[in-house]
Amino acid sequence: MPYSLIDAIKRIQDSQPAEIKLQLLDGECVQLKCVYKESIAPHFFLVFPPKQIPVNIDPNTDCLVVVKNGPASVTFKAEVEAIKGDRVLELLAEQAVEPTRLRTFYRADLRTAITASYEPGPEEKAKAWNLCGETLDLSGGGTLTIFPEEFQNQQRILLHIDLPYTATEISCTSHVIRTKKLPKKRWQIALQFDNLTQKERDLIVSICLKEQRRKLRDNACAV
Repeated sequence: MPYSLIDAIKRIQDSQPAEIKLQLLDGECVQLKCVYKESIAPHFFLVFPPKQIPVNIDPNTDCLVVVKNGPASVTFKAEVEAIKGDRVLELLAEQAVEPTRLRTFYRADLRTAITASYEPGPEEKAKAWNLCGETLDLSGGGTLTIFPEEFQNQQRILLHIDLPYTATEISCTSHVIRTKKLPKKRWQIALQFDNLTQKERDLIVSICLKEQRRKLRDNACAV
């Protein structure tokens, strides 16, 4: 365990607002707000509101933890060591995550307009289609969305996304990772971006970080 990581954990003040991204056994991910509590570094605790800890956490997958630390925040990968009742997780910090690498890990809960469409090639028998939906979360690598219909194709999906906090719309191709039918004729569709430019990816990451900081500020005011 690198000393720098242990030292970073020791410097986090007790009872700071935090957020964790957990992988579940069914393949879904959840992001939960919580409060950081000190332990013997690199171990620490996270305290949640009653009955919010999922019962189906994947024990073989690391999670991502973001903790407010003064005016900034600390981000690291961690392993869930123990579930203590319905409010406390004991974790082991394993690796600090640099802000430039958050595009691989961090998804911000962001609602914004998204349009998905498909244009068949000249020799394809598939039909063209266009659907309007909404994002549930967003990262530099992809997005989780809600649409009124299931996609008729899985590859070469053209996306248009209105980016929050900006007047910018990005366009890129994508492919479907998974699809889940929801009540009231809605479909939850996870998409991975295929051809974002580095500038577009960095813009999305900066928006996710801005949303992360806003949520941590809100959490700090609520503590």
